[in-house]
Amino acid sequence: MSTNHHHHTSRHRGSGRDDCWTESETETLVNSWGDRYVHLNRGNLRQNDWSDVAAAVNATRDRSKPPRSDVQCKNRIDTLKKKYKLEKSKPELSKWPLFHRMDELIGAGNGNGNKKAGGRGAVESNSKPNPNPNPKLKLGVKVESLDWGNGETAYAELARAIGRVGEVYERMERLKQEEMIKLEMERMEFTKEVEVRSMNMFVESQVEIEKMRREKMNKKKKRLSGVDSLSSGKKPQQ
Repeated sequence: MSTNHHHHTSRHRGSGRDDCWTESETETLVNSWGDRYVHLNRGNLRQNDWSDVAAAVNATRDRSKPPRSDVQCKNRIDTLKKKYKLEKSKPELSKWPLFHRMDELIGAGNGNGNKKAGGRGAVESNSKPNPNPNPKLKLGVKVESLDWGNGETAYAELARAIGRVGEVYERMERLKQEEMIKLEMERMEFTKEVEVRSMNMFVESQVEIEKMRREKMNKKKKRLSGVDSLSSGKKPQQ
């Protein structure tokens, strides 16, 4: 009974330690992520990239412990980025072992005076006019905003791009509909004009026919009237 209880307690404590990253795991994580980050021109890692990073970390991890997931690796990198920005904002030289590597990756090569632990770094820092750590912090935040982070920056840019495409499409559709309405009105106007002309031609032809019919009747009447007058003027022969 006591053995099982001891085993259960040890396993429980072990699972708690599984969430703690060792220096070796963290170094492997940063190197694996950093290589892909630089290869993508400091762009956002895709899902399969994070899976590869997790695989690299698990390759050096104790097999008796559960493997790291891609989500855990991404969250760990986010934590390291926050740690880097905190160290970057300090006026004194950082003693964090990973500061130099993180500064190379997301520091855009700035802050040489802080990332080097030797006296050379201090000389380079003092040679610059007005060495103020605050601009470095702002620069770090600016570079950080270009990364995935929590995804808000990338999704916001994507949403704006989709919105612009939607506006262009809507404007094109509106112009298209206006053009169709214009063409339909021109067609109706043309049809109306043709019908009016046809009606005028028909009326004119009917008037002309009626005129010719009356002239013909008048001529016939005159001819009949002349014949009657000649007939009435003759005297009967004896």
